[in-house]
Formats: sequence, structure tokens, C-alpha cells
Amino acid sequence: MKESRKKLLKGIVTAAVAAGAVYGMNRLVFFLSTMKDLLTSKEKSYYNWRFGDIYYARKGEGRPVLLLHQLSASGSDCEWQSMIDELAENHTVYTIDLPGCGRSQKEKMVYTNYLYVQAVNDFVKHVIKTKTDIITSGDTSSIAVMACHSEPSLYGRFIFINPESLDHMIKTPGPQQKCLSYLLQLPLVGTLYYVLANSRWKVKRDFRAKYYYNGDRIEPGMEDMFYEAAHLGGFAARFAYASQVGYYTRINVVYALKQIDHSMYIIGGEAMEGMDDTITGYTHFNPAIEAVRMEGTKGMPHIEKPVETADLCKLYLER
Repeated sequence: MKESRKKLLKGIVTAAVAAGAVYGMNRLVFFLSTMKDLLTSKEKSYYNWRFGDIYYARKGEGRPVLLLHQLSASGSDCEWQSMIDELAENHTVYTIDLPGCGRSQKEKMVYTNYLYVQAVNDFVKHVIKTKTDIITSGDTSSIAVMACHSEPSLYGRFIFINPESLDHMIKTPGPQQKCLSYLLQLPLVGTLYYVLANSRWKVKRDFRAKYYYNGDRIEPGMEDMFYEAAHLGGFAARFAYASQVGYYTRINVVYALKQIDHSMYIIGGEAMEGMDDTITGYTHFNPAIEAVRMEGTKGMPHIEKPVETADLCKLYLER
């Protein structure tokens, strides 16, 4: 009996030490990833939204345009920094860090497409306070479409940069996605998974494999900003990511897309895989959508070729 108690006690101590080591490693990773403080803003403007403060920035004068970054663990408005000045010459440019992302508050909750739609609509109504054009990156195209469908009077023109395919957005949470989302929400194991899934190596790989057509164009410090954005807000950063991998941020936009009567444009990277099919899908349900492919770009033309992308956006916005 004494021997079994000793084994049990030894097992408990070993488990406690292992848990402490994992916790310490997680804390160290979050500390080191944010110590450069690259995303500190002098303005520090926040919209006090009911589900957490939303960080935003404003620049320029003219018809307002709101820029929505991609939905990812490393998403933030730093995605747009290279083309803000260009757009601000003729527009009031607003950028935000979506709830659960970047410098915005990261609540411990499930983040759904509907929640993001409400956040964008409320921001336009209470901060911008006039009809607004929107430029999106990646899967935030679905947020813009649903926001317009719910409150069309708030919006003018839409520009979707490499929008997600309609097939991608109709996927709903299955057993595998729900299990992974639940795992990520666990305090110790979930944080460790998040740290491994959003490592510095992963960010660098995304830049070279997904975002850039030519990796030699990557600006110094850009990868560090994306990496920092993924770790701001401490361990709660994993909750928005848990919703993303769990497919809770996806929604079928086909019905809304067919109903919208606003001007819509698609800018696709020349080397973006599947973009021709994506454009075909959008224009099938709304033939009024105009689309163009940008030469020498991939997942993020607005980072790789910001001036050219901004010029094209200005052309669409000023029609």
C-alpha cells in the first residue's frame, strides 16, 4: 500500500512539474514575441464595443473607406500599413483590428461571423457615422458581404482582395473541427498548441508560401509584426484562433451576394491558387462584380505591391 502511494505521489509531482514547465514555456514565448513592441500606436484609439474594445486608426480626409485585415491569428491592421498613405490622399482611411485580433481586446468566447458583422456595422454607425466603402483581405470578404446584406444603407463600394472561395465559406463545424476548437480553449494544452501552430517559423513560411509571389520583396520587420500580433493579449489570443480553425467564422454568403446591389470588385493575385474558380463563383451569383488579376503577386498584393494595389483601389473607389 505504501509503495502504491509513493508511485501515486511521484506521478502527481511529475505531472505538476511538467505542467509548470509547459506553463513557463508558454509565458516565455508570449513575452519574447511581444517585447519588441512593434505595434504600439501613438494614437491608441479604441471603440468601446460591448464585446471588448476595438482598436482603430484614422488618416486622411474625404469619403471614408474601411480596411478589414484577413481573419487569422496574426491578423491586424499592420497588413495595410504600406498603402494607407496612398489611399489617404483622397479618402478618410479607417483601419481596425477585428475583435480577438491584434491590439483589440481578446475575450474568452466563441467568435462567429455574425459577431464580426455586428462589430463592423456598429463601428460604421458609431465611429465613422456615414456611408462607407470597404476593402477586405481574404476571408473577411464574407464579413463585408453579410454586413452589407444586413444594413445596406451603411455601405457604398466593396473591394475584395483575394476573397475566400464560396466553397470554402460554406463549410460548417464538424466533429473534427469542434474537437480541435475545444482543445485550443483548454488553459494549458490549448495554449501550447496555439504557440506551436503560430510559431515564428510558421509566420515566415506563410509569407513565402502564401502571401508573397517574390520572397525577396518582404520588408524587414513585417514578419515580426505579424508574429507579435498573434501574441498580443496573452493566452486569451487563442480563442479567436480556436473559432477560426473550428469553422465558426465561416458562413454561406450566396444568398446575400445575389441580393446586394452595391458596386463590388475583386482583385486577385496572379499566382493565387484557385482564384479563377473563386472569381467565377462570385460573378455567377452576381454578374455585376468586376474582377482583375494583379501580375506578380500572390496572397497579399496590398503588401507585395502596395502602390499598384492602392492605385487600382482608388480607381474603383472614385468611379
